[in-house]
Amino acid sequence: MSGIPFRSFSDLSPTAWVTTQTVVTQVIGLALFAVQAPLLGPTAFGLFSFVMVFVGFCELVLNSGVTDALISIRSIEARHFEVVTTITALFSLLLGVLVFAGARQLADFCGQPTAYPLFRWMAVLPLITSFAAAPNAAAKRDMLFRPLAIRAILGWLAGGTVGVVLAVRGAGAWALVWQVLVQRLVSVVALWICVPIKLRFAWSPRHFVDVWRFAVPVILASVMGWASGQIPRLILGIYLGPMDLGLYSMAARLNDILVQAAIVPSTVVARVSLRHFDGNSQGRDERISDILRRMSILCFPFAVGGAALLPPVFHVWLNPQWFGGILPSELMLLMGVPLVSVYMINAVLLAFNEQHYDAIFSTLQTLLIVLLTLFFARFGLLIAVAAIALRPVLMLPVQLALLARRCALRASVLLSSQMPALAAATLAAALVCLVRTPLEARFGSVPTLLLLALAGVTVYAVSLSLLSRQGAAILGKGLGLMRRSAT
Repeated sequence: MSGIPFRSFSDLSPTAWVTTQTVVTQVIGLALFAVQAPLLGPTAFGLFSFVMVFVGFCELVLNSGVTDALISIRSIEARHFEVVTTITALFSLLLGVLVFAGARQLADFCGQPTAYPLFRWMAVLPLITSFAAAPNAAAKRDMLFRPLAIRAILGWLAGGTVGVVLAVRGAGAWALVWQVLVQRLVSVVALWICVPIKLRFAWSPRHFVDVWRFAVPVILASVMGWASGQIPRLILGIYLGPMDLGLYSMAARLNDILVQAAIVPSTVVARVSLRHFDGNSQGRDERISDILRRMSILCFPFAVGGAALLPPVFHVWLNPQWFGGILPSELMLLMGVPLVSVYMINAVLLAFNEQHYDAIFSTLQTLLIVLLTLFFARFGLLIAVAAIALRPVLMLPVQLALLARRCALRASVLLSSQMPALAAATLAAALVCLVRTPLEARFGSVPTLLLLALAGVTVYAVSLSLLSRQGAAILGKGLGLMRRSAT
């Protein structure tokens, strides 16, 4: 690993590296969207979302399934990685050929017959991303999150540069297509350079069975996760057209930024680290409470406070054709509150090899979101998004009951550690909502946004310090790090 750059940061913890990866890539993604959204408009993003519904299947389903399977195998061998590389490449190649051959039919099905060239070019994406599964699992098994962060950041920088240049030159949805192709290609190449395993193809029935035994329930859960994210896009696009689909894609992207930056880093590491607490319920519960406390302190001000700040953000950032996405975006940000518990429950189930229950819940949640979207899409974008945002709240009691039965983990362990941050974020958001309209009418959008952000952060920090000693300690540690970095 001596050839990996950024060696001065080698002392960062795994959680810090995952956080660095997600924060940096999401900041880059948000910056790209900030530049491209006014240039391309919601229709271009809607067309691109149509295409990604189909070609994103391999990356979100097969790769995540075999990656988790490789992590779960206790006695791993090099042949396991080689078999995974072989089967993912073959499956992805087959899927890519099917997408390319059926490009016209897929475009017609989506009601966008002119989009078929986009499908054909994006058909190569599954094959590119399939080569990331083995090195991704190898790095995660050994808690080597640094190479994962490096390859993700490099990919986003390379793809983002291409996407912005093409958007400025008036390429429309093609700017997004080439952005994602370049991003995935660069990240895969960088990952193989950083991770010390060899790119080889092999076949072994025994090793395939080892992988398949763990992969099946995870793949099923991933299929449901993919369906819960992509099928609503397809339904909304067919019912409402690419314009509203572009608005929904923006709202979903804000939710994804929140989840990836504030929730996923901790749960990715927890999924591995909690395996060491088998049989030690007290230590496990304390560890889970600590993870949830830190997650909620980071997530809730962006979910609740961010929703309160969105109207002036839109007025400063975007043109009026995007304003119809304000309320849907607020709802999708608020969905981050129950998702903290949902993601932690999934991490606990996977840590204790309860993959089949994770698959069952993923299936139920997917069925629920598809049914909700099918029923409410006819009433317009806002009603449909409200139903989608309500889905994790409806499922959470069932998940908590299962966790108590299978892992002897009480709901109070999960929920009580989140309450101080939620209360503090709610108080800050209430203040922002109360003074937002009169301030914007008097001072304009830019000064109002700055004043509201400062007031919200101040109220949140003070409230959290009063409500939670642990929250005050975490905030104090963060301020200390900021002071040291400034000096």
